[in-house]
Amino acid sequence: MDILLDRDGDIYISPGGDIVLGDSVAQKIRIKLRMFENEWRWNRSEGLPYFDYLFPKNPDTDFLEAAVRSKIFEIPEITNVRDVRIILDRKNRSGKIEFTALTDQETIKEEVNIYGGIRGD
Repeated sequence: MDILLDRDGDIYISPGGDIVLGDSVAQKIRIKLRMFENEWRWNRSEGLPYFDYLFPKNPDTDFLEAAVRSKIFEIPEITNVRDVRIILDRKNRSGKIEFTALTDQETIKEEVNIYGGIRGD
């Protein structure tokens, strides 16, 4: 069980004001794909090498698509990963990862936004 997060990665609070627990495979994927390599101090190898392969002048999207596919397969419930696609926004140093992942119970079709610059929300 995990604390459920909303689509932006914030803790989901129920209408009654409670933190909600759940077991969401889609949330596990989003967490893995949003983590940059070297970001987590207790496991520097966790995360994806976005600064090396997504945000440079000539990004290697083929390598990154393979890395994303591999990262999704680290989740035990995943049985197949299809349609991994990386969409770049060079001007804003951001990207979007679209994917379809399958489990024995469901098909998860989602997109995850990755930001490499400073956001001013």
